[in-house]
Amino acid sequence: MNKSTGLIGLILAAVALVAGPRLAQAAPTLVATISGAYDACEYDTPCLEFHNTTNFDFTNAQMVLKGYGAGTLNNGISQTVSIGTLAANNDTNVVWSTFGGAGDLFAYDYDDEWGFQATCPFPNPVNSGLCAQVGNFSVTFTAMWNGQPIYSVFSPTTNATGAFVGWEGIDPSGWSENPLYDVHTGSLSGVLANIYVGTPPSVPEPGILGMFGFGALLIGLFAGLRRRVV
Repeated sequence: MNKSTGLIGLILAAVALVAGPRLAQAAPTLVATISGAYDACEYDTPCLEFHNTTNFDFTNAQMVLKGYGAGTLNNGISQTVSIGTLAANNDTNVVWSTFGGAGDLFAYDYDDEWGFQATCPFPNPVNSGLCAQVGNFSVTFTAMWNGQPIYSVFSPTTNATGAFVGWEGIDPSGWSENPLYDVHTGSLSGVLANIYVGTPPSVPEPGILGMFGFGALLIGLFAGLRRRVV
């Protein structure tokens, strides 16, 4: 091993020693689960069921909904919904039930809130007069439990099943009236999402990114000096 290779190895080892413990997070503690479906708790609207099987209430519970999907009508819209206390040893249904009109992410009959906007790009829509690329939304749930924060982050696209789940009545491209997803099931799915102890994950801290950037910079500078010497 030459000196340059050894120095690069030392730089990487130093960066890993400082940043590694901060990046390596212990597996989160599972507290509870969430199920979801369209038309399960009430006719023609989305529903989530929170399964609190613990001996402690979920307090100050809320959901932050955020529309996503490039080109969809609700893309980028964010809405906070307070759901209060979810009792211990109980299942609690949260039904989409407001009437805020187009752009309301907690609207009753969410998939139809925009009415007709464009021709559906698939055959046999449930109601061709209500076709619109409404868009799906993600859910960030937070609450307090036994003196600790808890959270869950999920969407139709990213959830505990590993597959798309159309519990909002919308298809993967954000369209309403798709007969494969505007389905009146009458029953809840299995586990759609897990609730963990902690706070919602975020991007790596700037300090950690800076450490890796600094390490890469040193490697680049040393490689440049080595080329000059050679």
